[in-house]
Amino acid sequence: MNALKITAIILLIATAPGCESNSVVREYEVDREQERVLTSDLLRDQFEAVPFVWKVPSDWTIAENDQFSAFAWTSTAAGATARITVSDLPTAAGIEPQFMRWRGQLQLPESDPADVMNSVETLLLKGLSCQWIEINGETETILGMIAPYKDKLWIFKFRSANSTAKEKRQAFREFCESLSVE
Repeated sequence: MNALKITAIILLIATAPGCESNSVVREYEVDREQERVLTSDLLRDQFEAVPFVWKVPSDWTIAENDQFSAFAWTSTAAGATARITVSDLPTAAGIEPQFMRWRGQLQLPESDPADVMNSVETLLLKGLSCQWIEINGETETILGMIAPYKDKLWIFKFRSANSTAKEKRQAFREFCESLSVE
């Protein structure tokens, strides 16, 4: 609400029937609050809920978080944009179900979970044992790493067109491998 509207409301109230004629009209000017979108480093600084540090590639742009992500970026290559997110889930959600869900997001046929888990690579990162997977669909790819830590699964996910994933795979992998406990 701008200051003019607030002044008008106060004047209407002050001149309303039943108000004393010797009432003093006071004018208040209030600055409009700016909407604040919490993303990436702002979120970490404000809540200190993320137990990790990492090195973000210089060509990634901070993006708006969705309802699931704590951090989000975009990266463009081959004429298409990739979305990179970091989110968390309770450990009980399980690693295997996440990978199966990602396959469904790429509309891949159902597969035996054991076969899917055979394509998972274990990454040992500064005391963390993480699971890395690459899932290629007909037109899109999901690259992902899940890092179990304390009572959460930290999910690092890259989704883009196949050509973009091919070009940006190494940068995302290096981002994931830069992960360390703060």
